[in-house]
Amino acid sequence: MMIAVFSQCFRACRTIALLLLAIAWHGECLAADSDSVSASDPTGERPNVLFIAVDDLNDWVGCLGGNPDAQTPNMDEFAKQSTLFRNAHCQVALCNASRTSVMTGMYASTTGVYGNSSKQARPAYRSAEQMPLWFREHGYRTMCMGKIYHNDHGKKAYWDEVGPKTLRWGPEPPDGRQFANKFGGRAKDSLAWAALDIERGEMPDEQIAAWAKQQLNKDHQKPFFLALGFYKPHTPMTAPKRYFDQFERDKLTMPEVRKNDLDDVPEIGRRWVLDRQELIADDAVDQFSPTYRRELVHAYHACVALTDDCIGQVLSHLKNSSYANDTIVVLWSDHGWHLGEKRHWRKWMPWEESTRSFLAVRVPGLSAEGEVCDRTVGLIDIFPTLTELCEIEAPDQLEGESFRDLLTNPQATWTRPALTSTKAGNHTVRSERWRYIRYRDGSEELYDHSEDPNEWTNLADQPEYREIKNQHAQWIDTLTEGEKIK
Repeated sequence: MMIAVFSQCFRACRTIALLLLAIAWHGECLAADSDSVSASDPTGERPNVLFIAVDDLNDWVGCLGGNPDAQTPNMDEFAKQSTLFRNAHCQVALCNASRTSVMTGMYASTTGVYGNSSKQARPAYRSAEQMPLWFREHGYRTMCMGKIYHNDHGKKAYWDEVGPKTLRWGPEPPDGRQFANKFGGRAKDSLAWAALDIERGEMPDEQIAAWAKQQLNKDHQKPFFLALGFYKPHTPMTAPKRYFDQFERDKLTMPEVRKNDLDDVPEIGRRWVLDRQELIADDAVDQFSPTYRRELVHAYHACVALTDDCIGQVLSHLKNSSYANDTIVVLWSDHGWHLGEKRHWRKWMPWEESTRSFLAVRVPGLSAEGEVCDRTVGLIDIFPTLTELCEIEAPDQLEGESFRDLLTNPQATWTRPALTSTKAGNHTVRSERWRYIRYRDGSEELYDHSEDPNEWTNLADQPEYREIKNQHAQWIDTLTEGEKIK
């Protein structure tokens, strides 16, 4: 009991500290918008929420420009109708921990959830208000299908209705996963792909889209919170062959990779990449075959195209439904994904490829359509934004900040950078120009995105950047106080 009370008091103090730090960071803090009318309806009716999550989607989306070969017409079209946050970042670049932060509105340093297990979670997490349950308790009908939490829907108590189970990330490659077949347990990261001979509607993401359209056909008597969690492009990177056929493999643009990219990374960061059983994924990719790197890039594009198609089906159906003009749409990815950059595959790292997330928000009658926002928002800011837009009370636990003002004016003042953690004691601060990383042993990285968007040159040891580091480190100091509470 004493620990829980102390933890609550600490969170309140930290919220004040974050606010004061934000004022110092920018030199000013804009007053909150006094308009209390519903975001989508001046009569005060609460809007619906369509909440769409995508698993392992990086910036290989046309509107984000991460790779010129991306074929994502539906996400690109949605971005034109929405406010696109080009500099959005997750709070932990791993599925469970990222989604825990999104659905509770709290940092990992508060919840204690840094990985794909919640066994070591702190009392703050155990007592947290979960986003869907909070909306349900405030008059919303909550519905879910697919991966919203790490174990899909989380607890059934959060939802009025849960869609049917699927194969999740399946189907598996018909001949087995390539790495597992060749390397056995020598390679930890089992990177696999397959172009499937499969009928339309048999992929889990297609089934999620079909179920969502059924929900949008219904006459709901209360505002709804409809959550959809698409599985691809998560591994195994399997998709119907028709999506592979959209791309010419030999002509695909490969990511820029430097073999010596870890040379100026502190030892902790290097070990995270290199200590991956006998073979790290990057070495295994090269050993598997001379073409396997390109095959995986091809498969990633195909899986993204599949998910884009499914998202497009849902959004098109919404557009033609009776809910088109009173539904907020939030489209987000839980974190990014490496395809060999810094010799790493998958996610979890403190660098741009891991932390950058897709985020676009459309609020009928409010959001600036076709606008882009380069403020460094975090996925942790979604929960407070939705409570404000839907005019429901926000739970006291929220540590993010509503970005409602950025929906109307993407150039509005924003008072904080994005904060991401990689295990306890290791944190990164992403401002509009800089990425600063501080590891638990005090070692550092600093990258200037205005000159070095690939984060190839670590400037942390150069004395002229000491003040830049100190400014960013203040945010980490505020976060890490929470890690001392057990």
